[in-house]
Amino acid sequence: MEYLREQRNEKLWQFYDRSEHELVTQFGASFDYWLGKKVYFNVFDNVRLSRTRIARNFFSDTDEQNVANGTPTTADPANTTRRLTHKWTNELTVKSTITPVKALMIMPKFSWNYCREKTDYHYGPLDTTAVRTSNTYEPSIFLKWKMSRVRNMDIAFAYNTTVPDLVSTLGYRNTIDPLHIYMGNPLLRNSHSHTTTYNYHRMWLRKQIVLGLTASYNKDINPEATLYSYNSATGVYTSKPMNVKGGDMWQFAFNYDQGIGFYFRLMNKFALETAKSYGFLTIVDNNAADAQPELNKQKRLGINNDFEFSYETEKLQLTLFDRLESNRYRYDDASYNTTPLFNSVGISANLHLAPFEVFVQLSDDYRSGYATSAMNGHKLKSMASVSWSFCKNKCMLRLFADDIFNKDIWYESEYSAFQRQEYSTNYIHHYLNLSFRYRLDAKAKKGKSTTISSRR
Repeated sequence: MEYLREQRNEKLWQFYDRSEHELVTQFGASFDYWLGKKVYFNVFDNVRLSRTRIARNFFSDTDEQNVANGTPTTADPANTTRRLTHKWTNELTVKSTITPVKALMIMPKFSWNYCREKTDYHYGPLDTTAVRTSNTYEPSIFLKWKMSRVRNMDIAFAYNTTVPDLVSTLGYRNTIDPLHIYMGNPLLRNSHSHTTTYNYHRMWLRKQIVLGLTASYNKDINPEATLYSYNSATGVYTSKPMNVKGGDMWQFAFNYDQGIGFYFRLMNKFALETAKSYGFLTIVDNNAADAQPELNKQKRLGINNDFEFSYETEKLQLTLFDRLESNRYRYDDASYNTTPLFNSVGISANLHLAPFEVFVQLSDDYRSGYATSAMNGHKLKSMASVSWSFCKNKCMLRLFADDIFNKDIWYESEYSAFQRQEYSTNYIHHYLNLSFRYRLDAKAKKGKSTTISSRR
């Protein structure tokens, strides 16, 4: 690696070998019992014992004279690791299904997780033995009420606890990348969350309408975030995990599906989300051990909509679609506010004229509001295929063309209260694919078939 800093150039050769050995033993028992015809009871207990040994020998050099065949020969004790972990976990789950009346079903569940970990850990100057015992409890309940043949609703609640990795709670310092140092945090605590969800479904059989409504609420308690520090004189970032103030999220969804006559279908899925979360702003040029990070609040308003209008016959299927994803981010510092948007509008067609089948899809993908200019704007995308079935449908020859206009670059983005990421991935997407399929046994039993395919 070659590090370029202001007024100086540094070269660093690094090499490491890593080995991991793990032995796991697991056993469990389950007990089922019916209390009459309306109450089902289940108890499940699972015990898992593991022994894990991890060793990493690290070598690094800044002097090329100590490098042999591109491999450094000087040991780097600061990044050499030895870790031996013994872990015992016991998961006890009690659940039941209760049907007091035919239309009502109640499913309570309770899980108790006990874990004891012992780690002999050596990382650079840190040489310690850590023992941790944790007990986590996860209750949940699901209730479903079938009000009539065409109406039903359900309510669910779940509480979860996440225990941080034991090593992340140790005071180690990872300097493998001298420009990005990772640290452990002995003050890291458990994170919790609870979610409540309500669903309602309604059908109008004569009108061929299906309606679905959803409302949910999620609350995070002591979630884990990453605190970054930056030294502008050296160009070094330092990061460590920390607990941060918890946020919450509300979600409301509306699903509509209707058949119009014999040949048309209208479907729309709409979701509205409003969320609040917190993170720490990067500490700049403050190396004090007691430096207090500044808390940053993120508020997000998200809209997702998936619309389809289709025409379907025995030989032809045409679909018009519009997929929208929009998020409005607002921060304490208004200069970071942004509203990224993605909208894909297109049409797909499938024509079946035995023994041939033709498929074509054309769409216009539009993005706006992203800091990366290459992500914004319109991109015309298309794919197509033609298939030929013969030998009494036992053989099929298929030619598929993906991304005909060569515009399909995969973009992704992540926005949080402490960082913003936008990135793209290039992959093989502009190609022709020719495949042949032959069914060896056309009269095989249901659910069983054998296929031979070749592609190039």
